[in-house]
Amino acid sequence: MTSPTPTDKVVVVTGGASGIGAACVRHFAQQGWRVVVNYFLESERDTAHELAALGRGMAVQGDVSQDADCRRIAAEAQTAFGRIDALVSSAGTTRLVPHTNLDALTLEDFLTTTP
Repeated sequence: MTSPTPTDKVVVVTGGASGIGAACVRHFAQQGWRVVVNYFLESERDTAHELAALGRGMAVQGDVSQDADCRRIAAEAQTAFGRIDALVSSAGTTRLVPHTNLDALTLEDFLTTTP
């Protein structure tokens, strides 16, 4: 059995419509991977679809803090491409604080999801 070529490989990138996630999408697309771009906010829809097109992939809206959405995202990727070779978990939120005062972040900041 031969190893899959990059053009056969599929990556799911959560939070893939912005920031580090979008950079990861671009990287994998440039390497020939198919990309599944997960996004959460409706305002990210167009960007997610544009990024997905770079990697001959697809965009899937979902809240990765919800198990049912995670399962649906994976199922849609499997249905479309028959496989998932990698996952980049880049979805998340933060509260900006000065780097000199990271103690200002609380446990609640890490547990909060985007409304």
